Amino acid sequence: MKKVELGKTGIKVSRLGIGTGTGLPSGHCAQALMETKELSRLLLYSLDCGINHWDTAFQYNTYPHIKKALQQIRRSDVVLTTKFSAAHEKETIRDFNITLKDLNVEYVDVCLLHGVRTNTELKMRSGALDAMVKLKKEGKVRAIGLSSHGLSVLKSVLEIPELDLVLARINYAGLNMDSGSLGMYDQMASVYWLKKCYKLLPERVKSLIRPKKSHLQPIPEDARNEVEETLQKIHSQSKGVVGMKVLAEGMLRDDAEKAIKYVNSLSFVDSFIIGMLNKEEIDENCRIVNGENQALEGV
Repeated sequence: MKKVELGKTGIKVSRLGIGTGTGLPSGHCAQALMETKELSRLLLYSLDCGINHWDTAFQYNTYPHIKKALQQIRRSDVVLTTKFSAAHEKETIRDFNITLKDLNVEYVDVCLLHGVRTNTELKMRSGALDAMVKLKKEGKVRAIGLSSHGLSVLKSVLEIPELDLVLARINYAGLNMDSGSLGMYDQMASVYWLKKCYKLLPERVKSLIRPKKSHLQPIPEDARNEVEETLQKIHSQSKGVVGMKVLAEGMLRDDAEKAIKYVNSLSFVDSFIIGMLNKEEIDENCRIVNGENQALEGV
């Protein structure tokens, strides 16, 4: 599979990356519910297929699975991206050190602020960003950035030179993409203390607040165009752009080929992550990506 550099980081990743945080309606992560051996074997299979970009997060609970896979290869064979939801420097450093221990590694390739929605939230999490800058200077992280869940914070990436890359939601249908208008769940999640309170709520109440896939509507066409224009500007600054929600959390799975071909054709997207749960999905997605790349190279 074709490898590309993430912005100017010097990190080369496969066009297609494998995610380990596929969300279920229950709020749980599908990969975390898999047996450790099962997911570790799937990750190794993805590597055999040319996928060297593995995406995880502190909250996914998939570190044991990844650790088992890493034990069977050279650390340098894969690019590890992880994400942290902490707001302050001290807790970010704590969670990062737990990550190193749980994965049994000495460094992480890419470290991101997880799911930032607004400029206000980004300012509240400045301590976490400071921690990542320090970790990079110490050589424990190769590149830093954020995963965006809001249009305003996506635009902020253009104004922060310390950020090397962004993980952004993008698909041809505009489903579950960044918007300037946030629903109740996202409004709560953008306020750190409310986000902490949410974790304490009974599961019945959480299920009422959690967005339902069936209720998701495409963002307006002009908003989707604005997201793409912003990502183009970010990429023009030699920052990396990694796509996510390519299949809109499964809502575009019946039209996966069109969805993957669309994002794969975007020159400002270096790599994109899809949460895959079996070898058949990996084979099919690799076929689409590899075939599309060959077609583009032949033009």
